[in-house]
Amino acid sequence: MSLLGLISPRSQGIRYLWNTRFHDFYEEYGADTISIVPWLSSKPQIFSADLEVMRQLMSGGVKSPWFRYRSFVLEEWGQNLFTSEKEEWQKHRKILAPAFNSDMYADVWDQAVRTYHDMAEHEGWAYQETVEIPVMQKITSRLAFIMIVVCGFGVEASWSDPTTTSTGDMTFSEALRILVKPSIAVLFPKWMRWLPIKTMREFRKARVMLDQYMRVQVNERRALVKSQIELKEEGSRDIFSVLVRANEVNAQSAHTEKLILSDDELIANVFLMLFAGHETTAETLSATFALLAANQDAQEVLYKQIVEVVGTDRDPTPSEYHQLDKVLNAFYEASRLFPASFAAGRIPVEDSPLVIPDAHGSGRDARIVVPKGILVMGDVLGVAYNPRYYPEPEKFLPSRWEGNGKTDMVTSFGLGPRGCIGRRFATTEAVAFLTMLLRDWKAEPLLKPGESVDEWTKRVIDARFFFTLGIQDVPVRLTRRARA
Repeated sequence: MSLLGLISPRSQGIRYLWNTRFHDFYEEYGADTISIVPWLSSKPQIFSADLEVMRQLMSGGVKSPWFRYRSFVLEEWGQNLFTSEKEEWQKHRKILAPAFNSDMYADVWDQAVRTYHDMAEHEGWAYQETVEIPVMQKITSRLAFIMIVVCGFGVEASWSDPTTTSTGDMTFSEALRILVKPSIAVLFPKWMRWLPIKTMREFRKARVMLDQYMRVQVNERRALVKSQIELKEEGSRDIFSVLVRANEVNAQSAHTEKLILSDDELIANVFLMLFAGHETTAETLSATFALLAANQDAQEVLYKQIVEVVGTDRDPTPSEYHQLDKVLNAFYEASRLFPASFAAGRIPVEDSPLVIPDAHGSGRDARIVVPKGILVMGDVLGVAYNPRYYPEPEKFLPSRWEGNGKTDMVTSFGLGPRGCIGRRFATTEAVAFLTMLLRDWKAEPLLKPGESVDEWTKRVIDARFFFTLGIQDVPVRLTRRARA
């Protein structure tokens, strides 16, 4: 499959994965792992909706022979945690991991709460009993963007930020917004960005501006960090600043001097957080609101827990994250039904064994050897709707995530050492924002004239694809809840 074919909204290949998500694709062949052999040309491919096969593909660390399918989109700024492999990946991981800690998650939580208040004030919600939102993604996308700008880049941002400066120049936030929104500009050769097309022109301008800004920032933050280290002062806790600090600390030690990122790698990893974290979080949050609007009983379960834990007259605190487990479970369930990363391609760099559990229902495992260079596709969407793992997979049941060990089956953030490093960032942001909004408002479907809730559900609870899998535009009506 070509990249352009995969992301095309008209692509039958991608829609086929969605349309056959209820596992009939695999049941037709009596197995959860199948080989697809082309009639005329190209290499065969292996598709698997088996969780254990996915663990073998995705859980490997530095010694794993399974390399990620190359992503040109995430290579826009250079090598980073996602695109690197083996020892190079290990270096990136060791430097990035300390940035994701309890202090940073507390900042994420507090920023999500502040952003909710900022949004409500700017949108005029404080004076309304009902609010109609034609496209919920506009709210969740703005939220996710502000969170990454503030907590990732360490740049102040608010709901009402202008897109241009007083002199008419593009602002830093607007340049980031242009780069983070889905755009075909990133898919084409760079010379095409000089074509007289508005989308290409804006993308090129934003790209140049951010490149210059980030290089200046690396030098300024490096100088600041050196001073802070000498004075034994604490530094800023945004991801960008923490990475610069880790680089400087490692450079001063003979034991860690090899654990240093170049300026290009520093910048690439910060932008990885932007690209990987923005659209995925925004779409999953929108799916959560849609599913809760269509399932009022499930929404009431969340509301009752929120009131029990937080009450109605104060903001939730970071320490209450684990007590709001039903809110988190709703987010996990939405990520199962609409996994942003709907497939995980891996290619072995050498002939590699792969164990197929219960091959063809025989009760015995089969061991095959996958030749070097053959694409093995971990079908995340297929696993998410596999009734062996999730009874009644078509239903929105947040309660399925209750109990110890259940979150190990959350495949939407990847598995093992190479799982999404920003998972807790995303879930912290989601739980804080959902808690604030669902405590104040009841979410219901915003219906078209003459439309029923069932018709709304059929229209809205459906997938759309670009770089990731998302949900259709989510129209909701918010009704203010009475406070005790």
